[in-house]
Amino acid sequence: MQHSIAKKDAFAGRIIIFKNALNLFVMKKSFFRGFPFFVFLLGMRIFVFSQNQVRVEAENQHITVFLNRAQIDAKVKATVQTGTTKLIISNIASTIDANSIQVGGKGDVVIMGVKFKHNYLGNKKRNVLEDSIRITRTEVETIDMLIKVADNERNMLMANASIKNEKDGVTPEDLKEMLDFFRTKLTEIGTRQMQLARQSKEANDKLARLQRQLTSQGGNLNQPAGEIELTVSSKANATLDINLSYVANAAGWSPVYDIRAKDVRSDIALAYRANVYQSTGIDWKNVRLTLSTSNPSEGGTKPELSAQYVSVYEPVPLARGGSVDGRAMYAAPKAVMAEEVKDSADNFATTADFVNTIQTTLAVNFDITTPYTVISGGNPEMVDIQNFNLPATYKYYAVPKYDKDAFLTAIITNWEKYNLLPGSANIYFEGTFVGTSNIGNSDTKDSLLISLGRDKKIITKREVIEEYKARRNIGSNVRESFGYRITLRNTKSEPIDIVIEDQIPISQDSRIEVETEEIQGAEYNKETGKLIWRLTLQPLDNKELTLKYNVKYPKGKNIQGL
Repeated sequence: MQHSIAKKDAFAGRIIIFKNALNLFVMKKSFFRGFPFFVFLLGMRIFVFSQNQVRVEAENQHITVFLNRAQIDAKVKATVQTGTTKLIISNIASTIDANSIQVGGKGDVVIMGVKFKHNYLGNKKRNVLEDSIRITRTEVETIDMLIKVADNERNMLMANASIKNEKDGVTPEDLKEMLDFFRTKLTEIGTRQMQLARQSKEANDKLARLQRQLTSQGGNLNQPAGEIELTVSSKANATLDINLSYVANAAGWSPVYDIRAKDVRSDIALAYRANVYQSTGIDWKNVRLTLSTSNPSEGGTKPELSAQYVSVYEPVPLARGGSVDGRAMYAAPKAVMAEEVKDSADNFATTADFVNTIQTTLAVNFDITTPYTVISGGNPEMVDIQNFNLPATYKYYAVPKYDKDAFLTAIITNWEKYNLLPGSANIYFEGTFVGTSNIGNSDTKDSLLISLGRDKKIITKREVIEEYKARRNIGSNVRESFGYRITLRNTKSEPIDIVIEDQIPISQDSRIEVETEEIQGAEYNKETGKLIWRLTLQPLDNKELTLKYNVKYPKGKNIQGL
């Protein structure tokens, strides 16, 4: 009898469990509606066919950043089963040059194929940001709903707040009880409304920040994710260590300099830095960088000369879409990547020596041993390359014809050994920021001139000598006389070396003659017309220079350039 009762109770328990499950199914039926059973079978098929497809992520190890483009070296670890396996490698730059992909490594497999593809659903940054916006928007909607519920509770409570007199059976005790009830409920609702209002403000502020972040990222978040599909064949289960290398566009670096001069008797302190930027679609996290002065976008193939023909120019009507001079446009040669220089740098003892400079035949590589993180599409990352103390000679330059101020310059010899590239420089003199300048290494001179800014304590002035200025007719010609007085004053408490520059016009017509009358010891370049005076001014010293010349030309002609 007891056994029969136990079986009956167990059966009843199973019935209850079944009913609960049925109720749960009914509650969730909107979710399952339109979700046929064959989808479950399809899911089983997907699982079966996906057994030989493995997703792995590339781990960036070393990135060589050229002036334009970057070479990314990464490692991939994967385990494959017997047969053919497709390795889907993520964390790949979406700006990849697909022709540059190189795959190597260790493992008993045969590589059947390598293919790059875009995954338009795999942008992790956008997905994470959109998920955050979606969650926060749901939070805002939930809080708004709770605020409406609290408002309705208050309205319903107030609608039933009318109290009748004792004739209707309301005693003082009942009245006190009702007042206590209303006070408690209104306080509870009011407290909840304040909390919800505060939560609503915080959630809306967060939502606005997320939306601004999404907008500020612009096209970077619209970039599809990059993936490499690597097909391998294996006779047995195998573990692979894959070395992956490729070139990506939308990356590079530019030099930036800080130049500090304590005074005109000290060496120049030059900080050589790099602004490293990239918008490859992936973040470079804690990677070792090598900065190369090579620029693959310029091309590495020498141009070929074709025959140059000359003929008499005969004007012809310009055909629509034709070139103005009839010459074909020169096509830039295809870029050839510089060979990667293998790293041989060890860890250094001091922070001042974290860069190893490697001179190759065609470029200079700066191997940065400290790991850096460079965010895709973010602000450029400032990377310190080297610090130099440069022996310098200081001189002042002045061109009174165009500017009354004198400019302090530092002249550096043997500058080519410092591997400087053209770039902007922040100038500091005597502990004060004085402005920006440019450093260029395209000049073939053996010295580098760096402008350190204006010095208001050196006064220059250029004025016309009115008593010399004249215009006379000589036969069929006109002769004009020009004269200028240049005055200099050194108000500093120390002597200075200064170079004064001016010029005399150059004739490009045999009918125009230029005659130099007085240049007061200046160096004169007849080809350029440039005049240079090299002077030393003592403290509080004054100096006066005179420049005179004549120009003769035919009557009735309008002469330009005087």
